[in-house]
Amino acid sequence: MNDRVQVWQIPLHVSEETVQRYERCLAEDERSRANRFRFPDDRRRFIVARGTLRYLLSQHFQCVPHDIAFCYGKYGKPSVEPVGLESQMSAERQTTAQSAPGNCDFHFNVSHSGELALCVLGYAHRVGIDIEKIKKIQRLDGMMERCLVSSEQRYVEAATHPLKAFLTYWTCKEAYLKAIGLGLSQSMTSVQVEIDPPRLTAVPTGCEDGWKLHLIAVPEAYTAALVVAGGASVDVKHWAHSTMPA
Repeated sequence: MNDRVQVWQIPLHVSEETVQRYERCLAEDERSRANRFRFPDDRRRFIVARGTLRYLLSQHFQCVPHDIAFCYGKYGKPSVEPVGLESQMSAERQTTAQSAPGNCDFHFNVSHSGELALCVLGYAHRVGIDIEKIKKIQRLDGMMERCLVSSEQRYVEAATHPLKAFLTYWTCKEAYLKAIGLGLSQSMTSVQVEIDPPRLTAVPTGCEDGWKLHLIAVPEAYTAALVVAGGASVDVKHWAHSTMPA
């Protein structure tokens, strides 16, 4: 499995019963976060995306979904430490896990927009993924100036669908910044991209080695990108909520 990564496409529009099943496997901090969403649809999307992530990780670690413990890097990138079926990790060990993320050699990432989420299981490969629903952006010209270099701006301006072209650049850059654990703390223009064929042409100093950019096939109303460390092949799969274990 080490030479492959899996991308799971996850629909987020589900029944209330399914939402409740996913919510039961969340940790207390995740439930608190879900309850802070102002709108019910945003709460539902978070619960389903996070719950499905737990089920996918639990299949790899052979534990129950609630026994997955997350910790977070400085800029919010999650890593995972399986607690085990007995769920008896000491308070001291929990504190260590919170303060020293990335100890686990298993890599993953998740993103959601609109009614669709993507979860990538990278196994031994560092990964970052991003998906965006294509919708109108106020002051697109200003966004392009802040996020794209001149050659990328020209590509967008010449495109048949400029908004989709811009968001394709956005997802490529965001996926890379998530993969290296910096997120939007880094300027978007520090990452430069070619779309056809997809490749990274410039990245921040010290972050150059061995990254591959992939555009992920998603429904027409979306655009998505994946960045993988190394030459792994990519399998795209579709998660069916009906197959969720009881």
